[in-house]
This record gives sequence, structure tokens and C-alpha cells, in this order.
Amino acid sequence: MLNLAMVGLGRWGQTLIDAVQGRSEKLRFRIGVVRRTEPVAAYATRQGLELSTDYAAVLTDPAVQGVVLATPHSQHAAQAIAAAKARKPVLVEKPFTLDRASAEAAVAACRASGTPIAFAHNRRFLPAIVELKRRIDTGLLGRPLHIEGNFSSRRGYQFQAGNWRTARAESPAGGMTAHGIHQIDAMIHLVGRFARVYARSLRQVIETDADDTTSMLFDFESGMTGAFTTVTASAPMWRLRLLGSKGWAEMLGEHRLLLSGDPLTELAFPPISTERAELEAFADLIEGGKPYPVTAAEAIHGVAVLAAIVRSAASGTTVEVG
Repeated sequence: MLNLAMVGLGRWGQTLIDAVQGRSEKLRFRIGVVRRTEPVAAYATRQGLELSTDYAAVLTDPAVQGVVLATPHSQHAAQAIAAAKARKPVLVEKPFTLDRASAEAAVAACRASGTPIAFAHNRRFLPAIVELKRRIDTGLLGRPLHIEGNFSSRRGYQFQAGNWRTARAESPAGGMTAHGIHQIDAMIHLVGRFARVYARSLRQVIETDADDTTSMLFDFESGMTGAFTTVTASAPMWRLRLLGSKGWAEMLGEHRLLLSGDPLTELAFPPISTERAELEAFADLIEGGKPYPVTAAEAIHGVAVLAAIVRSAASGTTVEVG
């Protein structure tokens, strides 16, 4: 049973802890690292957590066998580098960072010290994603031609001005850091690297200074095309469709896969805790060196795609991912 530290006990940090505390045989959270202890004291007591305001001290604690970063995106690189220097395995929430240079620096620091680093793209573990990947790789859909997705919600209405998630520096291009990065990673996983992007992002209805409607077109290095939209001021939606030369497959929600044909076929998958799955995969990486399903190269490329989307939305031009 591994003892981990959670850095950041906001909504998502608590979601991750709740997914495994008393539920997993592989890991538990022993310490929560926060700026102020008072707002989360009751929660920490319920979950049996110690609280600390000193990340550096937690990194020197021999009882801590790994850290999970659920902090503002702009802090991830420096915090991961600090974990690397302390030789503490680190799992970084998405987006990994907001620019490729800092992502590469964090990965380089972990490699230099021999410290495992993992990337929290939990939707990789969805059974529907696993099945869609199998159908692509085995040629059941033919040559991939086009991929398109939508991940939307009412998230833009949930945060008040002053919350860090409403700051454009932390959440550029609307819902891309909260929602879009999930499907960018899914596309990388399913069909490979992006080549270029054209994006638009604007605020239409929400009151905080953040965009609520973001859409984009892609070219992939393979020659195929893609499109994606994320809206943070509408009803929840998850849709991801791959069109191939032999047919198409579409995720409708996270647990349904619709397959082209006459008649259409629908596969239904049981819900799972993708948060627990990613955390236990992190534990496996620490314990036995079992490869984590998201590679460093994929994580860095995902950051590069996000940065290109932000640049394209700001400039109104097509941007090479590089």
C-alpha cells in the first residue's frame, strides 16, 4: 500500500482522493498540501489526511512515496521539477503544463534523476476508448480519414470571478484546459500527432472574463483531418467520432459506442472510476516499473497542441504545432 501526498485539495484534488481512499488496495493519500488548512480541515479529518502548507517539507518526508499535483496549471512544471529533485514519483494533472518548453523541462528533470512521472489523462481508461482504439488498430474501420469531437458542459456558470480557473492565464481558449485537453489526448492516442490547427474562441454569455465557445479544425501528420468544439455554457456533452474508409464509430457519452452499418450497432460499457484507474496505474509504475499508458512524448505533444490552439485563437491564423 503506497502512501501518497495530494498537492491541492480543491474540487478535483478531493475527487481524486475520494476515488481511492478506503477503496484501493494499491494506494492511499496520507498528506494533503494546501495554502490554508482551515477550509479543508473537516474534509481532511473525514479522509484521515494530515495537512501541510510546506510542499518542500513533504518532499523530504520518507513516508511519502509519491505526489499527485492537482494545482493550477501554471504551477505544474516547477512542482514536478521539485519532485524530481527529491526523487519523488509524480503524477501531474492535465493539462501537464501550458507550453512545450516547461513540459520538456519537467520531463528532462525527471529523467535526469530517474524519477517516474505520469500524466493524468484519465479518459484513456474508458472501456469505450479502449474498444475504439482496438477497432482502429485492427483495421476494422479502414484507413482513418477524419476525427471530430465535442466536450461541453455548464462549467462556465459554476465559477465566480476571482477563482483561478476563470483567469485567462490559467484557462486560455475557453474550455480547452478543463475539457478540450481530454479529447486532444484521446485523438493523439487514437490517430497520432497533430500537424497544424486553426481555432476560434470567444465569450458570448458567461459573466467572468473567460471564453465560453471554442472551436477548431486540425490537420494531422498522417494526412487525415479533424475538428473539435468545447462550450462551457451549454448542456453536458461528450461526443467523439472516427470516420474511416470502411466505416465509422462514435462515442455518445463516455460509455456508449455507436458503429456504422445496416443496422447500426450500439455497444454499452459499464461506468468505471477512471480516476481510480489512473491512480492505480501510477501506483503500478512506482511499484514495478509497469509502463504508464500515456508516454512523455504524447503528453508533451498534447501541450504543444494546446499552445498552438491558444496562439491560433489569438491570431486568427493557422498555426503549425511543430
